Amino acid sequence: MTHCHPDHIGGLLDAENRRVFNVADIVLHPLEAQHWLDDEQFTLADERGKRNFRLVRQTLEAYAGKVSFLNDENIAEAIMPVWLPGHTPGHTGFLIESECTSLLIWGDIVHYPHIQLAQPTVSILFDNDPVQAKETRMKILEHAVNEKLIIAGMHLGQRGFSFIHKEENGYCIAYIN
Repeated sequence: MTHCHPDHIGGLLDAENRRVFNVADIVLHPLEAQHWLDDEQFTLADERGKRNFRLVRQTLEAYAGKVSFLNDENIAEAIMPVWLPGHTPGHTGFLIESECTSLLIWGDIVHYPHIQLAQPTVSILFDNDPVQAKETRMKILEHAVNEKLIIAGMHLGQRGFSFIHKEENGYCIAYIN
């Protein structure tokens, strides 16, 4: 899991809060679980936030025994987790390496590609730590350009896969057809 916002975990439970995928394992960054299970963070959240906390807690409870946590090791051969904090504390991408071109699944680094690539300092309401999200976004955009990574993200539109290119004051997206 890249992170535990509802648009990323919403399909894991049925209407009775039972797990939908009985043989699936959930793998996430330990800081992600720690954040969503923190009662102090729950108390500080607004009503929408509290609903999100409840959904995450119900999901983790339903998948108890099927949840494991990332570390700095490969998940599988040539698949490496990349910690991308700021959007959430444990927001994680996944780098799938190959000899030709590597793919970075970057989760929610951007929500509005044409805005946030042109102006990477623009954050959104859903960033848990906007300053950290901006710093992470700047770093990973530069890395994506330098390494010529194919990018996959959840808010890139229907095509979903792209390259990022540097422009004078920001970046631009080139979708792969």
